[in-house]
Amino acid sequence: MLVFAFDRDWTVDVNPHPQHDAVPLEWVRYVAHETDHRVYAIGNQTLAEEAAIPGVVDIVGRHSDEWEQWLGEKQSDGYYERFPARRERLALIADLHPDADGYVVIDDIDLSDVDGWEHYHAWEFVPAVERGAIDPELPWVREPVPDGGYPTSAGIIPADASDLSSFLDDHGDGPAFELTYTDGGDESTDLLWNVSQDVVRREQPSAAPAIRCTPLAPGSNQFTVDIDAIKRLSIVDPPPEAFVARAETPTEEATAFRRLAEVKPESIRVSRVLSLLDREDPSTLQQRDALRALRSVATVRPKECTPAIPILRSLLGQDDLVSPHDALATLRAIGDSNPADIAPAMGDIRPYLDSYRIATRREAAACLAAIATKYPTDIVNAVPELVSIIEDEADGQQAAVYALERIAREIPKAVTPAAEPLGDVIVDESLSDEARLSATAALGRVVDESPSLALDIIDDVAGLLNADNYKLRNNAIALTFDVAALHTDVVEPYVDDIATLLTVDDTYTRTNASGTLARVAEDFPDSVEHVTPTLIDLLTDDDPRVRENACWTVGHLRAADAHTPLRERVTEDSNEAVRTRATWALSRIEENATHQ
Repeated sequence: MLVFAFDRDWTVDVNPHPQHDAVPLEWVRYVAHETDHRVYAIGNQTLAEEAAIPGVVDIVGRHSDEWEQWLGEKQSDGYYERFPARRERLALIADLHPDADGYVVIDDIDLSDVDGWEHYHAWEFVPAVERGAIDPELPWVREPVPDGGYPTSAGIIPADASDLSSFLDDHGDGPAFELTYTDGGDESTDLLWNVSQDVVRREQPSAAPAIRCTPLAPGSNQFTVDIDAIKRLSIVDPPPEAFVARAETPTEEATAFRRLAEVKPESIRVSRVLSLLDREDPSTLQQRDALRALRSVATVRPKECTPAIPILRSLLGQDDLVSPHDALATLRAIGDSNPADIAPAMGDIRPYLDSYRIATRREAAACLAAIATKYPTDIVNAVPELVSIIEDEADGQQAAVYALERIAREIPKAVTPAAEPLGDVIVDESLSDEARLSATAALGRVVDESPSLALDIIDDVAGLLNADNYKLRNNAIALTFDVAALHTDVVEPYVDDIATLLTVDDTYTRTNASGTLARVAEDFPDSVEHVTPTLIDLLTDDDPRVRENACWTVGHLRAADAHTPLRERVTEDSNEAVRTRATWALSRIEENATHQ
């Protein structure tokens, strides 16, 4: 429930302001008698009779113990000895309704300083009611209906620049706009592609705020409309033909398709866009907009865009291609769906890995990453460029790392030049976990082939043994296990960090951690000896690989305390490899006891 306090003169239409809109008397009556709101007359008390609402005397009468303070005796002329001031009247009303949802005063006098009350002039109150800002249930709220007959999802009758700005923030990505406004005394309605606040006007305090309008018709010029001239702005959803109907040249058609593809990519015939690209000497704008349209379509309909591949490859061979990143992004979208479609284009894509354009380099790397998911050997020749992208920390770094990971699965030696930069990636916390995971996976393949390559990066790898991301941690311990195959001396300083992973829930991690300690224990038993109690517990681990590694480690340690649990493994374990390794460990312990 709201509480309303109305002035009369220059506020209600029984005595309106000579230059501004007034509140219709019927509105005051309706709110007072047809809603749950409370309505009072606080100015000229004639309004109390005209609208049949409580006036000041009624308000004071509801504070009966304060009658003398506010009114006193009634005089012979019909007036009281005194009368509360305008702001005092508001305070008395508020006291009557302490639980109201809000307090609204409509008066030509500025009462915005009164605490708790929201003040409107009549000419502000009327449009606020019409746009639903006061109470959306009131019958005078105007639902903007576009004159073009297109479906609308939202609309506004803006009160000011801030009101319009909020609307555009919420709905600026709509398919299109319909604007109704006054122009030289006449009312016009235009279908628009884009609406934005005029930045130049906004930076000139003396200038009236305005909007910059781009018509949906691609050949029409932009124009400016003062916000005060706007009658209605609606978000509309025109049919696809409305975007292209007024395109008169190939360039305008390309612009129309680009706009349509941004909001309705499913409605575009790919062949029509390709016809705009496969022409001699297209304008720069025509080529750019056609490529952008194709890119948007490929994002949602990649298989239907495969006929574009020969044209795109031809365009990529041109020195003056206006937007190679759009051509490459289209290939990448197609390749993400089916790498085989773009694998033959690898030679056309590769030169753009060295592009000085950030977006172009990024999309080229993404194309190679897409190819690498199924055909990693096809991109082996691009390893130097991929390494350069990583070393330069350039855009496309994540895609380059992924591509190298895929190559490393098939040809680890081909990725050896990337060992050091991949090591930098895994410790760079500013990069995504996906990039760092790909880097550790690639390094794992390389190090498995050539463990000595990890000597310079073991510190970086060890730093991930306590990573929050369990996948990073798992890859790091797997790398450490590979290094320990030949270089236990460089792993030995990290025994304590590795030991903490023996009891984690992840079986993969426990397997690699226990295997790494087994290798270290062979050469440096004293460094691992303090972990013996935990290793004995692992002899009954649920995973047979962990049990086997634990047998292996306590055997190298010749741990006498493990004799009994090892005997149980020999006689009771269901896994043959565990029984074999437990027998070996027992022989090492018993041999050691014999020599003591």
